Order: sequence, then structure tokens, then C-alpha cells
Amino acid sequence: MAVAGAVALVYALGITLCASMLARNRLVASGNHALRMSETGIERGNTPPSPLPVEGDFATVRVGSYVDGIDGFSLRESTWSANFHVWFNWTGPRDLDPGGKMVLVDGNVTRKELLEDHHGADGTNYQRYRLSGKFLKFFDTMRVPVESHMLNIHIEDGSRDGTRLRYVADPTSSVSSRARIPGFRITGASTTVKPHTYRVKYGDPRLTAGESKTFSQYIVGVDIARVNLGVYAKVFLSLFAALALALSSFFVKASDVAPRLALPTAAFFGAVANSYVASSILPPSGAFGLVDCVAAFGQGTIFLTVVLAMLSNHFMVKMSDRETSYVLDRTMFVVVALCCLAANVVLPWSALG
Repeated sequence: MAVAGAVALVYALGITLCASMLARNRLVASGNHALRMSETGIERGNTPPSPLPVEGDFATVRVGSYVDGIDGFSLRESTWSANFHVWFNWTGPRDLDPGGKMVLVDGNVTRKELLEDHHGADGTNYQRYRLSGKFLKFFDTMRVPVESHMLNIHIEDGSRDGTRLRYVADPTSSVSSRARIPGFRITGASTTVKPHTYRVKYGDPRLTAGESKTFSQYIVGVDIARVNLGVYAKVFLSLFAALALALSSFFVKASDVAPRLALPTAAFFGAVANSYVASSILPPSGAFGLVDCVAAFGQGTIFLTVVLAMLSNHFMVKMSDRETSYVLDRTMFVVVALCCLAANVVLPWSALG
């Protein structure tokens, strides 16, 4: 039937468009995460840092970290918080004090405690701090609620740029098995050191106009991903119930206009309410993502059942063709149900990869 073919084609185009958008976002996010943790990589949209001279009179400090726990995580508020240890090893003057002057980029230190401070007779020095910090992160919410993220801790020396102090990443850094986030699993962790340039001289009279400062930055990266599709099913549970209610209208005779239209009408209000619930987990944003795609397919399907109900009523009442009305209802129930199922399988699969 031409109507069935047209409906299937529209669904296929919509599913293809949304699936390709989600898959592209997944690949771009994965690429950006890899570039972020590369010593020489530059993320898309970021300005390359000014290179630091290979040689110079600078102190070298080995930095390591141990993420002890993640005690806060909010997509909607664009924040997360953690408890972690940071240690510094260096050879030279003990008053270098790298831990006392460290700062968290894109974060605030809520607690800082010096646990160990050792200075050997041979010039070796060691400091270990335990910190609690709250970090600002603008999460990519296009693939919520089946997405993955990278949580980052950026540490710099607050007063000495890369010409005076440089970090070296300690390969023994790690993340505790106690570090957990409800609904997510930690899939990996890494550290790196790379230059970070500020395009401002901070009013420093020693710098000329146009000069900038480049700092050595130590970066911790913690990869997280959704545990399973449980959150997806939970978020859209009422939408799926509304779709089932709308699809059941195909089994009501087209001549019974009131009950035939009452079912999709009630389902539409349920779908709209579900959209508010789904959007409540996201920050205010103009981005169109998985949540919006699923909501659009759901509400579009409910509207389609109303259109098909009127078409079926036209065949039965206006044209007195009960057989065509019956075939239309049964055929479109199968087509629309399969298309809805395909959308809710292909879209999250494209986002997950």
C-alpha cells in the first residue's frame, strides 16, 4: 500500500538522519578525548599553545595523582567533584614548594591538606597533598542518556610559568576502585603534561605588549560511560506506554470517532509530560540530541495515528469501504509499530557505538 510505503520512507529518513548525527558526535567526542590526553594533540576549536623552549633555567617536578573518590556529579549543573591525592617529587631547593602554589584550572579547591613533606639530605624532595575540589565541566549532552564523558583535573603552578617550572607525569598515577558514579562505570584513566597558554600578560611589567604566558599543565583524565540501557528505558518508560496506548487505537473501529481519537489524544499529553521529565536531567541548551530525537519520534508517531484514524474514517464512513478501512488499520499498526521499534533500537545503538 502506498500509504505504508510513504510512512516507512519518512521514518527511514528520520532514523538515518538522527543516527548519523549521533554516531558523528560519538566519533568526534572520542577523538577530542584522545587529543586532550595527548602531549601534542590540540582539540578541535582550541587555540594551539605557544611552544616552550627546549632548554632553559627551569625546575623539573614529577607530578602524580590518585583519585580516591568522586562524590558529586551533575549533568544539569555542569559540575562534578572529587577527592584526590597529588604528590610532587623534585631535586633542588626545598623552598620550591610546588604544592603550595598549585591551582586547579576550571575548579575550586574546597579542602587542601598537606599529608607528607620530606626533604632529604641529598637534595631530593617530596610532598603529598589530599585535596577536595569542585570542577566546572560543560558536558556534551547530545547522546544522553547513553553517553560517555571524560572527567579532567587540570593542575598548574599558580605563579611560575613554563620558563621557570615544568611538570613531568608520574606513570604510577591511578584511580581507586572506590571511585564510583551512580549509573556510570569508569572505563579508563590516564595522565599527561602539556603546555597551556593564556593570551594575556596579567599586567606583568616584565612582558612587552602582545606577549603571553605559557604554563606547564598536569592533566588527569577519567573516562566514564553509562552502565547499560537502564537509564534510557527509565527516562522514556512513560513515552513507551503512551506509544502503546496510541497504537492500540488501530484496533478501534474507524466509525467510533470519539474513542478512536481519545486514545492518541491522551497518549499525546503523556508524551509531552515525558519530554519535561527527560529534559529535567539536561542543562539548558539549544543542542538537539538523542532525548529530542526520541521525543520527536514519539510525538510524531502519536500525531500520525490521529491522521491515519481520520483517513480510515474517511474510507469507512464517507466511502462505505469497510474492507479498505480494516486493511489500512491492520497494516499501519504493523508498519508504525515496527518503525517505532527500529527507531528505539537504532538511535541508542548509534549513540553507544
